[in-house]
Amino acid sequence: MTELDGGAIARVRLEEVARIGPYFAVGHGAAPAGAGWRPASALVADRRIVGSLIDDVAVKLGTSDRWIAASIFYQGWAARLTAIYAGSAALCGVVPDLRADLISYRLPTSGLVDMNISTLVPLAARPGWRSLQDRHLGPLAATIRHEVRIGSYLLLGNVGSALAGALAAIAGAHGEPLAELVHRSWAQPVDIAGSGRWMRTPAGPHYARLTCCGYERLDRGGRCADCSLNW
Repeated sequence: MTELDGGAIARVRLEEVARIGPYFAVGHGAAPAGAGWRPASALVADRRIVGSLIDDVAVKLGTSDRWIAASIFYQGWAARLTAIYAGSAALCGVVPDLRADLISYRLPTSGLVDMNISTLVPLAARPGWRSLQDRHLGPLAATIRHEVRIGSYLLLGNVGSALAGALAAIAGAHGEPLAELVHRSWAQPVDIAGSGRWMRTPAGPHYARLTCCGYERLDRGGRCADCSLNW
């Protein structure tokens, strides 16, 4: 891991990143006072916590298919983290370390999960992705797979889809051509390269994943724009 010098910490401008949209927002400092805040490290390590959250998601989705609930939960989690990563890389040139033991979370009654970084450790983008994947998203996927029968390739597809969505949001908010943004080195992590691809279309780049998250199988669901079933 490549930690940057202390002066670089000012370049991780979380307030500026948050202005891209709600998925990009994250607190900084000691976990805010009040009920509901929990360490992400406990979530990653404890299949009972994960199992309870998956069951809650299943109830909200109205499904008895726990694998679908697990997939939707993981995609939402990955969407928050990859947005913070990508927004910081695009706007600041550095990213905060998003390993699980630096993150606290709170599940609201509705809407997006709240997240907070206890210590802002600035990393170059590539090692920042490695920390996010190897010390947060990857271990969480493993814990989910201990609790629910679901493929690791599908979960990697969720991460790829989440990062693609973050890139599209950044391009829309800042007017940078998406075709240029998706070709930045930090926007193409090797470990999710096989989970989908950016396609050229008359309307511009369009991401197509190679797996289905399962959302279209829900009674009130639908097919996602990047679903493998579309191609």
